[in-house]
Amino acid sequence: MTRRFNLLLVALVVLSAFPAAAAFPATDEPADVPAPTVDSVAAADERTETNYTRLYIDVDDSYRDVKPGESLEYTVTVKNGEDESVDVDPHLAAGPMMEFPLENEWVDIEGPSSIDAGETAEYTVSVEVPEDAETADYRGLVAFTDEKVTYPGRPAQPVHSAHVAANVWREPTVQIHSDTYVHAQVEAGDSFTRQLVIENTGDSAVPLNPELTTERRHCSGHCPNQLNPSWIDIDAPSQIAPGETATVTVTVSPPEEADRGRYNANVNLGLNDPNRQANNDYWQRVDIGFVVWKQPSEAFESDFEVSEDTENVTLTLTPNSYYGAEDADEADFDVEFVDPEGNVVEAERVRVSSSGFVDLSGERARNAVQQGDDYAVRNGGEEFVYRVDDPSVGDWTLRVTPENTIGFQYELDRHESSD
Repeated sequence: MTRRFNLLLVALVVLSAFPAAAAFPATDEPADVPAPTVDSVAAADERTETNYTRLYIDVDDSYRDVKPGESLEYTVTVKNGEDESVDVDPHLAAGPMMEFPLENEWVDIEGPSSIDAGETAEYTVSVEVPEDAETADYRGLVAFTDEKVTYPGRPAQPVHSAHVAANVWREPTVQIHSDTYVHAQVEAGDSFTRQLVIENTGDSAVPLNPELTTERRHCSGHCPNQLNPSWIDIDAPSQIAPGETATVTVTVSPPEEADRGRYNANVNLGLNDPNRQANNDYWQRVDIGFVVWKQPSEAFESDFEVSEDTENVTLTLTPNSYYGAEDADEADFDVEFVDPEGNVVEAERVRVSSSGFVDLSGERARNAVQQGDDYAVRNGGEEFVYRVDDPSVGDWTLRVTPENTIGFQYELDRHESSD
């Protein structure tokens, strides 16, 4: 705590003893300020006399994970900024609003009881977590003096202290072996299904009670549409026996009259892992995001010009697989070329290619499929190539009717002779 803090505290005390109008008068007229009472003056005098010892405290890596039966060590450094030596009394103190304070019998503090002027001392804070400790986030303050400070509306707390935290955890007994982010596209009137495999390695049965939430979160810009809960069906057993696995099946079925666009929902699986903190359920939330589309009634058209030097025209179509569903029908296209005379010219499909991304790092990418123990494979999409040879000179029209895809990219190439 520096001298600057003392001056700021004095200034705040002086201002707080007078009404706002006295501190910031709205006009040049003298304000009608009531005289301070004896009690307020005494309180202000008492605060202005406060002069905290100058100890500067630092702790390295104060938040640690630990299992029951294990121990932790924190190193706290304390620098004496006074002109004389300072006696200290390192002890554990509970900070305000700590749900799980560190227990005194878990903590041992070693270090000198006095710090010379201008010197820095190190203190070792050891935390021994018992085998029967509850899974929780334990916190505490290592205080070095009895000096305290009080902020409005909060209990007094040590001025010279270091914050330490021990996150006590156990190996989870419930594991979700499937991707908890469902990302897909679905045609209105159709459906898609995802399955989540959950394993219970514990010694007792685990309840399973999935609950769907469709409330839209705060968003700006292009927000998702409001989802009707009746579109989603969840099939799951009521519990998972010890040593067993269970499958949760999520089926999404938007009706034919559903609006096109993006929809989001969230499923809390309602699991109860005894080795996880009860108030932390992020690990069992399933985010469902999908896009509803409809088959177009008319073909997409694009006009292009063919010159005298053009030997052939190639069209490359790439369906949008970003929102692809695992069980969706394969994308396809109905392609027509219309020449300058209005005649439909048959286009030959000369190539269909597939691509993908293969990961060897062991980190499974989103929408990837595990292939054995070594490979995670993600679909990179397909390309459809069409060609028209010896096209006539003039203005042409391309017509494309997509099937089983939410969108596509096209590229028209006119290959010209070098003569």
